[in-house]
Amino acid sequence: MAITDIDVDVLIAGAGPAGLMMACQLAMHNISFRIIDKKASPEIHSGALIVHAPTLEILQQMGIAEKAIARGIIAKSINIRFNRNISTIDISNAGNSLTRFPFLLMIEQWQTENLLIEFLKERGHVVENKTELLTFLQESDSVTSEIRNRGGGTGLIKSRFLIGADGKNSIVRKQLNISFPGKTHQARLFITDCEARTPIAKNEILFSFTAEYTAGFFPLPGNRCRVDGMIPKIQKKENVSFGDVKDFFAANSGSGIELQNPQWFSVFRSHSRCAASFRQNQCFLVGDAAHVHSPVGAQGMNTGIQDSHNLAWKLAFFIRANASVDLLDTYEEERRPLALNIIRYTDFAYSLLTGKTFPARLLRLKVIPLFMPLLLKRLKKNEGTRTHIFNSVSGIGARYGSNLPQDLSNVNFPAHAPKPGERLPCLGYEASGKPFSLYNNLDSLTFHLFVFGKSALPDVFQSVMDERSEIISVKYIPHESGTQHLFESLGIKHAGCYLVRPDLFIAWRSIDFNETDFTHYLQKTLK
Repeated sequence: MAITDIDVDVLIAGAGPAGLMMACQLAMHNISFRIIDKKASPEIHSGALIVHAPTLEILQQMGIAEKAIARGIIAKSINIRFNRNISTIDISNAGNSLTRFPFLLMIEQWQTENLLIEFLKERGHVVENKTELLTFLQESDSVTSEIRNRGGGTGLIKSRFLIGADGKNSIVRKQLNISFPGKTHQARLFITDCEARTPIAKNEILFSFTAEYTAGFFPLPGNRCRVDGMIPKIQKKENVSFGDVKDFFAANSGSGIELQNPQWFSVFRSHSRCAASFRQNQCFLVGDAAHVHSPVGAQGMNTGIQDSHNLAWKLAFFIRANASVDLLDTYEEERRPLALNIIRYTDFAYSLLTGKTFPARLLRLKVIPLFMPLLLKRLKKNEGTRTHIFNSVSGIGARYGSNLPQDLSNVNFPAHAPKPGERLPCLGYEASGKPFSLYNNLDSLTFHLFVFGKSALPDVFQSVMDERSEIISVKYIPHESGTQHLFESLGIKHAGCYLVRPDLFIAWRSIDFNETDFTHYLQKTLK
């Protein structure tokens, strides 16, 4: 049913990384939106720091990955200190065979937000700061929201969809009465950006575990450092200050750590929670409004950005009448299980790293240091182990399982071939003597059909494609000596095809160009 009195297609409540990414993606799709935030301006002090490879791949689709890299620091190695002994793990190219960005990028959250804000401004969009969502009412095909603007007045915005990107205390989630089960960890953590002297180089990370403290040190531009951790000796103080932390390290001369001139300092407790639902009718939750987890693994900001990337193209396709409502259902089906899995493993790691019980301390201070040399030796020798760790921590290895049809009748692919629901592998090849990557020129605006070994599609298959030429782009890759390894990696002997979603996940594949299966997938997903 057509909606005639809509002010805007999408209203985004919250202009943190997840909300800004949603706005950027909708802007690329030419979907009308407004993005509001009750803050007067973006925060210049915030916790998120590490950007993982999947997020950089999204920024690459937007053409701003190199800007992010230029503003940050690529981590060369991770140093792990147990008491006085330091072990070093080289991570400079940990995921070299998996992505164009096989590293950890350290860039302050405000810098990431500024990149996204600049991207919006270049396309004629602005964040409406000092504008607060007060309440809203859902109808069958729209949402009417009451807002308070920067002048203090109130007004109404009628949108087709409302996105709750408004953080862990989300007004959207609360007014939808969606529960947010989980826990608040008892240990208090501190976090600060300050000038620092540490026993590591400026492009190295240090994790230090001793009987007196547990802390992480991350280099920042300008001789600064992000420091976060837990110091048992000052845990009992009601009001912990930067001075307490500074004095503690100064008194522990063996630490080799001196802190001074803080830009900001905060004490907090970590939360692990996941909303019972990420969608209710015309309303969706992304980022911290949908899930929060401990800082272990630097998953928070990255997961929120990837939430928005997953949802935005689905909304755009639906709003333009290029997709069925079933496609919108896959947002929660795909992203919520992933969020729960992240919470499970970060909770386990967090308990291990901060636990005060005798078994946790024994494992952290005695058992792990004992086996660390063996682990490092294995990591240096075994590329498969390094790849597995990078896959898990970065999120490159994420796999979706939704109710959309996938691989309906194809049993001709070998077991090693990438499957529907998995991320398209970042494979290189040569064609006509020139180097290429599967990721070259893959934007987030269309599906991408990779056709291997054929210069043209079968006529019946082509007729199916012609009906959807605006939303599916085609890329032909010949079968020749320079592409032989690519074909083998994808499980294709002579000819076949892979359909890849705008978010770079595989949707469908075929060896025999089965137009019946292809049509069935498209009819279930697209219009």
